[in-house]
Order: sequence, then structure tokens, then C-alpha cells
Amino acid sequence: MRFPGSALATILLAALPAACGSPAQDLQPSADGVGPLTLGANLEKSAMQARQLDPGALPVAPGCDGRDEFAMRIRPLDATVMAMADAEGQIEEIVVQPGSGPGLRTTSGDACFRQAEAFASKFSNELGHHATGSQIQKATTIEHTLNFPGGQRVQARWFRGGGNCDFALYITRGTG
Repeated sequence: MRFPGSALATILLAALPAACGSPAQDLQPSADGVGPLTLGANLEKSAMQARQLDPGALPVAPGCDGRDEFAMRIRPLDATVMAMADAEGQIEEIVVQPGSGPGLRTTSGDACFRQAEAFASKFSNELGHHATGSQIQKATTIEHTLNFPGGQRVQARWFRGGGNCDFALYITRGTG
């Protein structure tokens, strides 16, 4: 079968995002990380392995707090995984955020907490059942922590002013 040049180019361009930018398919968080991004591992080497799972991921670079950071998307959870390294380049913190990311709005702190609980429940097969750890009311936020048996935690914050709700799973040294 012969394709005119422009038809072939259109087919190839349509397939390119699926071939190059498709987030990893089979990853689930474990007690010490997600896929090759594990606590104590070298961030640069782990990022090179992880890029094979998510070719659209950007290279290691300084994050907002100055630590070297790498981020990738994982599809089964519709989530973004970030790994941050200490001064020696070893992964010391892994954060898993829902793919919807910042900007989720809820009508109350309780509604935000329910969203965070639903997110936390996605990890119960790998991390065990979470327990409600704490609730703190601050001037502008209501914050909840859901603790897993191994020390991993989901932290949620609801901002009174705009109803923004953010939450993430944290895997840090000493917990995995």
C-alpha cells in the first residue's frame, strides 16, 4: 500500500505522542519509592531509568527548594511522581501527586479530606491501610495527615480563601 507523502507524515505525527510521551503504565508506589525512584538511590541514575518509562519527563534540575529534582507521570494512578535528592545526590524524598495537581477546589475542609482519603486508598494494597493521623487548623488552612503503617503519609491542605485543596503521598527517608 502506498501513501502520499503528506498522508504518511500525518500518520507518523499522530502516532508520535503515543510513542514518545506516554507515561509509565505499570508503576505503583511501594514502601521505599516508585519504580526506579527509590529512597537512597542515586537520583541521576534513577532518573535515567525512569525516563525509559516516561520519555516525556524532563531531566534532573534544581527544584523550588533548591534540591535536585526529577519528575515523571504514571498513568494507572493519573499521578506525577517527584524525587528530590540530598547534597550527595541520593534520593531523600518522593512525592506522589494526583494528576489533577494543584487547583482542585472543594467546598470545605471535610470535602478536601474525603478527596485525600480516596487518593490514599489507592495505595492500601502496597502500603497497608492508612489511619487518620491528625488535623490541624491554621489561620488560612485546614491540614490533615493520613499515616500508613510504614511511615509514609498523605498530607492534605484546604485553603479557606479560595477553596483550593491539595494533597500528596510523601515517602521520605526513615519511612521506607
